[in-house]
Amino acid sequence: MSNADEGNSDGVPRSLSDILDSVEDVAKANDQVSVGDVVEALGRAGTAALIFLPAVVATTPLSGIPGLSALCGIMIALISAQAVIGRRGLWLPGKILRRNVEGDKLYDGLEKVRRPLMFLERHTHKRLSFLTTGIGARLLFFLCMLGGMTMPFLEVIPFSASFVAASVSLLTIAILTLDGALVVAAAAVLMLLVGVVIYVI
Repeated sequence: MSNADEGNSDGVPRSLSDILDSVEDVAKANDQVSVGDVVEALGRAGTAALIFLPAVVATTPLSGIPGLSALCGIMIALISAQAVIGRRGLWLPGKILRRNVEGDKLYDGLEKVRRPLMFLERHTHKRLSFLTTGIGARLLFFLCMLGGMTMPFLEVIPFSASFVAASVSLLTIAILTLDGALVVAAAAVLMLLVGVVIYVI
């Protein structure tokens, strides 16, 4: 799987702002936005973009909606698993594709994370790219899969699923921008989560 396939299946780079804009356009135009609507809006943006979106959503105030973090985690795990095995084309169960959220809530939630994401977009560049291409990218997708699998179980610990989602977001941004430094940042966030969990229990 080439990096074009991993980060963008049509070979045309998509910025973080492009991804947010695509989904926000759908959110503004519809009272209810389904997972299927989001997948269609992103089109062939690439596997990393399709993982990035639910991960980012789970870091917003929308994560307070019961079951939303679990749904995002399941989506992350399913999409990442398909990337790990090199599956061409995306498959998600119809039950997940039909799940929806209010359009205005989705729009407001994404707007709350736009500023930090735009900061990252301005300051990311190609470095330590061996961590984000080839085998490195597959490993990152595997880590995203593991993170997604834990999220449904972490809903019982306040904000813990959001920490995992933030780490997954950083890993996918690393793949999209070829910036391996973000892998280190994601590891730091996970270490912070481990510390919080140990403190809670």
